[in-house]
Amino acid sequence: MSIKVDPDQFAPLFRPFLEGIMSGDFPNKAPGLAKLGIKPERWLKHVEPGHVRFVWPNEGGHDIQPGRAFGGWVGALSDHVVSICMFSALKEGEAFTTQDLQIKFFRPVAPGDITIEARVINRSRSTGYVEAEWKDADGKLLVKVLAWKAIRTIEAIHGQR
Repeated sequence: MSIKVDPDQFAPLFRPFLEGIMSGDFPNKAPGLAKLGIKPERWLKHVEPGHVRFVWPNEGGHDIQPGRAFGGWVGALSDHVVSICMFSALKEGEAFTTQDLQIKFFRPVAPGDITIEARVINRSRSTGYVEAEWKDADGKLLVKVLAWKAIRTIEAIHGQR
């Protein structure tokens, strides 16, 4: 992992994820991410509270037809990216769940390096709104993602620990 970041600028719930990413040893990787082949330990290039940038080296392995990534894959990776962005912006004692996820396709997602950048645009006590954009190596907009996240206590989302 090539990013360097101070984990202390993030809430305690986010730190184990970030430390696993930074060390390259990701023992707590969610099984769903592993099964889908989502690799934040390789693709996450920048993180600060409320802002992340991933670079996905699209080699065509998720194509539905030549030169076009499967929309379901785009949706899964988009959900991960906007969720990590929201996760990075939580305060101590907070967790979240997705309320709504919208994906707008502007161009086919063809092979090559795809930059996916997400930002928390607005957050209140109980809701976070995150936007992400997928761009190709020429900077052309491929996909726009809009996500609303319900912010609750850790106990409300995950139960008693």
